[in-house]
Amino acid sequence: MSYSANTEHTPIIFNDHHGESLADANIRIGNINSEITELQIKIQAMYQVMLDQGIDPQVFEDKIAEIMKNRTPASTIPKDSQPCPRCGRQVKKSTVSPLLGRCLYCGKDVSFAPTFLSGNTQEKPAE
Repeated sequence: MSYSANTEHTPIIFNDHHGESLADANIRIGNINSEITELQIKIQAMYQVMLDQGIDPQVFEDKIAEIMKNRTPASTIPKDSQPCPRCGRQVKKSTVSPLLGRCLYCGKDVSFAPTFLSGNTQEKPAE
């Protein structure tokens, strides 16, 4: 196993026997890094809009504290899965079609609706 000589960027790992799969992994890692950067920019913009609209930053901080206090431990939340509506077994989200999954037991296609909620699907009523 070797590393690239380029020290400015994250090293690209390559291996003679599995070069293609490692290259694909490096591309996926680069895509994930790009997506994270894009999300950071979007969050920064949303926060700035919130401030521009006159919302007190303490409201934002209090909401973060509330979410952190009330969140379910990650180990108890099945990541990217939900029960099959036909047989009840857990169905994982597809890595190819992220809003779809297929039950391995009964073959039912399962839709995964996009949401901002993680693990807690019950929204609290507005006060």
